Amino acid sequence: MKNVLIFDYDGVIVDSLSIFMKHFIFACKKEGFPSISSKNDFLKLFEKNMYESMFDLGMSKENILNIVYYMRDQLLKNQAKLDVFPEIKKVLPYLSRDNVLVVVTSNDTDVVKSFLKSHNVDFFDEIFGSDKDASKTAKIKKIKTLFDADRYFYIGDTVGDIVEGELADVKTVAVSWGWHPRDKLLKAKPDFLIDYPSELIDLLEK
Repeated sequence: MKNVLIFDYDGVIVDSLSIFMKHFIFACKKEGFPSISSKNDFLKLFEKNMYESMFDLGMSKENILNIVYYMRDQLLKNQAKLDVFPEIKKVLPYLSRDNVLVVVTSNDTDVVKSFLKSHNVDFFDEIFGSDKDASKTAKIKKIKTLFDADRYFYIGDTVGDIVEGELADVKTVAVSWGWHPRDKLLKAKPDFLIDYPSELIDLLEK
């Protein structure tokens, strides 16, 4: 039976931290939340579901939607400044041969589809962005009903990814090349922690 490999997008597939953070902080300030002003402030939002963190800061649904729409426009405009992590680009074709590949992200579905297609890395069977559901846990559970498999893995780069993967009852794989540092990810107790994309191949063969 095939494995289902569920990938986070930002920080796992695409190197987007600086662009995403810059425009996110600006959007928060525009909406009246200047308290998110540093890299630490930004990354703290991803210690759980990003949208839950935004609600906890006192943002209304309108605030959040305004930030989401602004981010969607800016990420589309800045696609030329983003790139796929070189090593993940190498392993995706191999992984897609015998496994189902899906993206679950807090980013917008159309933004992700457009970027992956333009960079010739559209190896994914489905893409579930924030416009389909704000909860990554809910999206992962939905994927489990769509694709039958013996093993499901969620591959993420933040503590929030690991938390949501665990809540969806899948194996969690933390990657150290993304947004949260290795030591922070270890404290979240993922099932696996890898430093290089090629380790995904070794993990699946065990």
